[in-house]
Amino acid sequence: MTSRERVRKAIHFQGPDQMPHYLPDDEENDLLWLWVPRPPEIQPWTQTGRIERRIDEWGTVWERFLGAEDIGEAKEYPIKDITQQAQLKFPDLNNHKYFHDVISTIEQNKVAEDPKYCLGVMPFNALNEGTHGIMGLENMFVAYYEYPAHLKALIARLAEAQRISICRLADCGCDGIMGYDDWGLQDRLMVSWELIEEFFMPHYRENWKLAHDLGMDVWMHSCGYIVDILPAFAEAGLNVVQMDQQENIGLDRLNEVAGGKIAFWCPVDIQKTMVSGTIEDIQNYVKRMICTLGSHNGGLVSMAYSTPETVRHDPKKTAAMCEAFRKFGFYEKTI
Repeated sequence: MTSRERVRKAIHFQGPDQMPHYLPDDEENDLLWLWVPRPPEIQPWTQTGRIERRIDEWGTVWERFLGAEDIGEAKEYPIKDITQQAQLKFPDLNNHKYFHDVISTIEQNKVAEDPKYCLGVMPFNALNEGTHGIMGLENMFVAYYEYPAHLKALIARLAEAQRISICRLADCGCDGIMGYDDWGLQDRLMVSWELIEEFFMPHYRENWKLAHDLGMDVWMHSCGYIVDILPAFAEAGLNVVQMDQQENIGLDRLNEVAGGKIAFWCPVDIQKTMVSGTIEDIQNYVKRMICTLGSHNGGLVSMAYSTPETVRHDPKKTAAMCEAFRKFGFYEKTI
């Protein structure tokens, strides 16, 4: 079984020979996580007194303290008045010239001895986060109720651009496409399900159907307390959810509500067990993930948090997690 076949079978609950992996341990992995380069920022990090300031390709102004290495905090947004959103020109993220490296990587993968599953991140990868990223979260909350037509128009523009991203990645030969939309706070949804259904679900359904019609699976990163929307997302066409935290919901609850309906691409919970747990706790958590989320003839793909230093993960614990996933990652041998 090739890596590509292994991932496909795992996320479609078709009984692969073992769990697929995407781990930073220098061992063989099963998928290629492909990012399309972006246009240059309007202004890179530039010192201004005791702070640094940058302006991204959308026109959002970010600031951070001088010497800091974080992403900074958004201070100004390109859309200051949602009723004027149509005047904002989107950056040219879908330009063919940015896809050359992705095409080259996929072509090389096709002739490899063990071809991997190619997961392409959409250049326009977010509808919810994409919207509040260019107008501000507080302004977006207000717009739901005071300017719904204008907010819907902006979201529709992003969704249309996302469809072009999907077609571009299909032309490249991707097996799946990935988006990013956090929908949860720690203990509840960011907004009501009714608002998600009204403002976003028609676009998700259309775009995810397009991806399926083009022969690709649909993956999405979404964190927080999102368990209540996972069945609807699965019904709308989402194949895989990438979650970095599960313990604010609970593995048993996730499995009860969404197990076998949607596949999971997860590390050990990054907020709790990976921070406060022992090596043994991490190993046991991996076993529990496989016995719950991975108990449906598949359903779980391993990973590690991509920036562990930002959440203060001990490298020894990350190594232990990778080792446990490799050791116990056989769906029929989880005890």
